Amino acid sequence: MIAGFQLTKEFIQFKNKVNSWEESIIEAAMPLLEKEYINKEYVEAMIDSVNKYGPYIIIAPQIALPHARPDRGAKKAGFSIMKLEEPVAFSHEEEHKVKLLIVLSCEDDSTHIEILQGIVEILSDEEKKKSILLAETAESVLEIFS
Repeated sequence: MIAGFQLTKEFIQFKNKVNSWEESIIEAAMPLLEKEYINKEYVEAMIDSVNKYGPYIIIAPQIALPHARPDRGAKKAGFSIMKLEEPVAFSHEEEHKVKLLIVLSCEDDSTHIEILQGIVEILSDEEKKKSILLAETAESVLEIFS
């Protein structure tokens, strides 16, 4: 459990590929949108941020952490995960190809920091990071995040 949020299978997706980085954010955010953790404005704000600031959401090789300001449509704290078989390019640079998107939803700044810390703690463990990138089932991802 990270910041009071219990990751479950409904928040984890596996896809072969997407057509664009924008589509990757939309698809990766879908579980949060469907469960009303965020609204459509939040999804648009995440895309707008990348358009404005570039691929700053790429926090490690192959891993992106799309998010937006809480006041842009976040309703509850949580996150969703989408793993792609084929990487999606956020720019023409090789280091901006992403296979794992973790979409954050935080209703305030302190929750944002708590969730971010929990995720970074997991991703800073090289074995766990490798396991997530190789995972083929929601159960295996849940095991890493539990």
